[in-house]
Amino acid sequence: MVVLGGGFAGLHLIRRLERRLGPGEVELTLVDRQNYHLFTPLLYQVATGELPPHAVAYPLRDATAPAGFRFVEHAFNVKWLSDGERLRRHVLDTFEDAATESDPAKRRELLTFIIVGAGPVGVELASSLRDLMDHTLRRIYPTIDFRREVTIHLLDSADRVIQQMDVRLSRIAMKRLASQRVNVVLRTPVSEIAQNCVRTKDGVELRGRTIVWSGGVKANPLLEKVALPKAKDGRMLVDEFFRASGRDDVLALGDAAYFEHAGRPLPLLAQVAVLEAPAAARNIEALVRGEPLAPFVYKRKGDLVALGRRAAGAELAGLGGIVMGGLPAWTVWRANYLMQLLGARNRGTLLVEWVLSYFAGRLVANTP
Repeated sequence: MVVLGGGFAGLHLIRRLERRLGPGEVELTLVDRQNYHLFTPLLYQVATGELPPHAVAYPLRDATAPAGFRFVEHAFNVKWLSDGERLRRHVLDTFEDAATESDPAKRRELLTFIIVGAGPVGVELASSLRDLMDHTLRRIYPTIDFRREVTIHLLDSADRVIQQMDVRLSRIAMKRLASQRVNVVLRTPVSEIAQNCVRTKDGVELRGRTIVWSGGVKANPLLEKVALPKAKDGRMLVDEFFRASGRDDVLALGDAAYFEHAGRPLPLLAQVAVLEAPAAARNIEALVRGEPLAPFVYKRKGDLVALGRRAAGAELAGLGGIVMGGLPAWTVWRANYLMQLLGARNRGTLLVEWVLSYFAGRLVANTP
């Protein structure tokens, strides 16, 4: 058996199979480009200096070695962690340049940050970026007026931020972003991204040295080479047992699978992948042992969105769809991600780094 990808679906599938299958029942190999699992929901905190890179990376061999499974690195075209580190270094370089720039136009362009895509990643990045500026960078760059000179634009073609979440969470997020002086521009599709410039379809041109694309997730390009039926977005069509085209020898889950629920495909979210993994593991166990398969029943847990220092939005589907904001939601968000992160070392590092960044400021040493 070969599992392609050590993301949320792949890693949680491996961990479930380790518990369900006995020694020698299956020879399993996990293949991934990197030797670590990246906890992508917290990647924006690496980009904004709240966490070091190793806090969100879990060694894949820790998951495969105890069960005797094999792990092989392979060149997939995904560079999530390096993207976060590169963005952090770029932001710090930008402020270094702006601090000594005397030309007003060039200084304004340096201090303009444009984020395209107001989904969870875009909203959380914009909010965290403003926190980085207000609570850490402000005191070490006294020549920059952070209230008047620094601008953060957040663009999206939708009519509200985090459109895939409850509308009440969108309202909480908009209120928080407004208090953080983030310029949210909705119903504005982007037509072109050029050097230091974003052009919208209605002819508006925004100039800034930092442009971040957070317009969503797409299926891995590897799937293009798989000769099986796919949906329009490139994901493999699967049945209620995660079988591709009804085949017992090819299963897909997580971001690779187009799984319909209530007439709509499940979103490409970590939460979905984690929920799918136990059901997929049960069906793999059944296939290995010649037992009947069980259909996957999707039960949504709710949504969380971080909104910077002591603020978040939380919708708890298991408690009747309760929605909360502010400090209570921030506490729920932190506790949830602390428990989801794999490995005691990573959890300990995460907790310590969160405490340090809150009281002592973020990581702003621009090391390579």
